[in-house]
Amino acid sequence: MGFYDESENVDKYIEMCEGYDGSNLYQVLQDNLMNGARVLELGSGPGFDIPFLSEHYDVTGSDYSDEFINRCKEKFPDIPFMKIDALNIHVSEKFDCIYSNKVLHHLTESELAKSLSQQAEALIEGGIVAHTFWMGTENQEIEGMLFTYYIQDKLIDIISEKFEVIATLSYKEFEDSDSLFVIAKLKS
Repeated sequence: MGFYDESENVDKYIEMCEGYDGSNLYQVLQDNLMNGARVLELGSGPGFDIPFLSEHYDVTGSDYSDEFINRCKEKFPDIPFMKIDALNIHVSEKFDCIYSNKVLHHLTESELAKSLSQQAEALIEGGIVAHTFWMGTENQEIEGMLFTYYIQDKLIDIISEKFEVIATLSYKEFEDSDSLFVIAKLKS
């Protein structure tokens, strides 16, 4: 059982994220993805980004936590949700964009590369990925969960194996420049 399969841990996460504002990310995404595009959100969690995504895109949510999925299905009954592991993305349809917000940091660098390869298979030709990452030099393990931090050049190298980076946004979640939003287009 994973950390986010327990209701009380999900409640703590939601409380910790109270006041979340992703508007800086949304503007960059809108600049690089046309309205109406098909978007798969990896790791929807409690669905903080779903209202924006569903207003502008044809969104499908996902998570690996049954607790998060059940809560999202209840809160957003008109949005489809799937159980997806970021390392084994098996979907029957192709998307214009795969989006995640502070999800892929739970993977090692080699697992991130594997996930990006899987994501490439789930995108239409010329599709994009749009992901946020923690910036820094030391990884952490909290409550049994890995938090991988990246130096920007290393992260861009990993992403650039399958994708061409088209936009980045360095921003502050807790401290100046502790986060990076990367949008990258699938290479032909």
